[in-house]
Amino acid sequence: MVTLMDERGSGSPAYRWYVLALFTLVYVFNFVDRQIIVILGPSLKAALNVGDAELGLLFGTAFALFYALFGLPLARLVDGWRRVTTLVGGLLVWSATTTLSAFVGSYGQLAALRTCVGIGEASASPAAFSILQDYFPPQRRATALSIYGSGIYIGIGAALAIGGGILALWAKYPEGGAPLGLAGWQAAYLAAGMPGLILAILIALTVREPTRGASEGTPRAPDRAALAGIPVDLALFVPGLATLVLRRIGAAPGTVRRHLALLVALPFATLAIVLATDPLLAPAKRVAIAHILGVPLTTNFVQWVALAIGIHAAAGWIAALRVRAPGAAAVTVDNPVFRLLAIGGGVVSIAGYGMATFVFVYGRETLGLGPADGIVLGAISCVAGGGGTVLGGVLADVTRRYGRWARLNVAIVAVFAAAAGYVWMLTTGSVAQFYAANVVALTALAMWLGPVFATGQEEVGAAERGTATGLQFLATNLIGLGLGPYCVGLASDATGHLGGAMLMSLLAVPVAAALFWAAAQKLKARG
Repeated sequence: MVTLMDERGSGSPAYRWYVLALFTLVYVFNFVDRQIIVILGPSLKAALNVGDAELGLLFGTAFALFYALFGLPLARLVDGWRRVTTLVGGLLVWSATTTLSAFVGSYGQLAALRTCVGIGEASASPAAFSILQDYFPPQRRATALSIYGSGIYIGIGAALAIGGGILALWAKYPEGGAPLGLAGWQAAYLAAGMPGLILAILIALTVREPTRGASEGTPRAPDRAALAGIPVDLALFVPGLATLVLRRIGAAPGTVRRHLALLVALPFATLAIVLATDPLLAPAKRVAIAHILGVPLTTNFVQWVALAIGIHAAAGWIAALRVRAPGAAAVTVDNPVFRLLAIGGGVVSIAGYGMATFVFVYGRETLGLGPADGIVLGAISCVAGGGGTVLGGVLADVTRRYGRWARLNVAIVAVFAAAAGYVWMLTTGSVAQFYAANVVALTALAMWLGPVFATGQEEVGAAERGTATGLQFLATNLIGLGLGPYCVGLASDATGHLGGAMLMSLLAVPVAAALFWAAAQKLKARG
């Protein structure tokens, strides 16, 4: 039996592919547990009496804020500690809290557990990206990372299939006659969460911690200094305290003043956005989801305050990175190519997550889809999304021979093709065409992942991979997941037209393509 205490090289080719397959399965359950809410949306709306905006907050910001922010210190942990142990711990946390979601009695309880799912899942990709790059050489990384990335769409598909199958089965039971007296959505949460607990044990027993830099032939020790910075990372989340922390660690006076100015400006900006968006919602859509000291907190208020906290914390963490790890900052946040790719990934994810959150709700409300149709949508996601991710990675590795910049053309063409597919999907009245368009859209959309993430990772060295992954996922989740689902839900509640709200999210596509193109031009100019 292989234990976690083994410290070896990259192992045999068969073992490398075993690790890749196992980590892809982890990523599948990462998305099963976060996406199960998509198929359960109509059931949760009825059981917990919530609207589309509240569903968007639950799917997006409640998860994204904690996923993105805890991804930063967890990325530092990955660079300085045992990556396999970090991955196993996170898997246990998110699987357990998904399982417990079956027993909530209110929207607030479900939102609290959703934040814990986000914290646990934040450990997965920084650890997996770092480990896999020590198993696979640079010329195979886009393929390896795209196979890992296929877990996104396989997981989305599995969530739809698992949830749809269980809801369809539970519909056959007489009221009160289901096993253990559980509602269908409760049984679906149990089915989504419990397998991850078993998977965590399997990883702990069979996955070796590889030597960092093994695939490049430049072995190096973990960056132990990164561990000392984790308490600082956590302190930077706290408004006000972050400014004091920056001063204490030696940030330049100008940096401290800018961060203080941001702290002062964000509350005013947040209040302005709340006042501008509140009138868009009918009073019934602005009910309080909680009270603090007697003050009602609406979904709209929580959304924009949470996003402001995320922006403040991310800005503080980036400022601290420049002080504590100037080398890592130089190749990530201060590197124009990396910055363009990270932000571009976040922008295109506004459309991706906005569509993914409401695709089943739209199909049910517009075309009359039932729970069993979730199995069809799940199969499409697995085959089209998973296949598109791998295809994008393979094409990226093929086009890389013309230069690193060339593979970003794959991402640019892909996002425009995806937008065309989604326009078709949301303007047809045919169920068959809805499914066909979904195949086109998901296949194309998935193809941006491999080229963009592999190019971004090649901008950094072995010692900064965890940090780089954390930053890439910070942008993807804080921008894409933090804005996409809620803004679509808000527009839907405001206009009463979910399809139109989903189409509006596609305005992000040309912006993302322009950012990818700009990154490609900078790479091309390097020669």
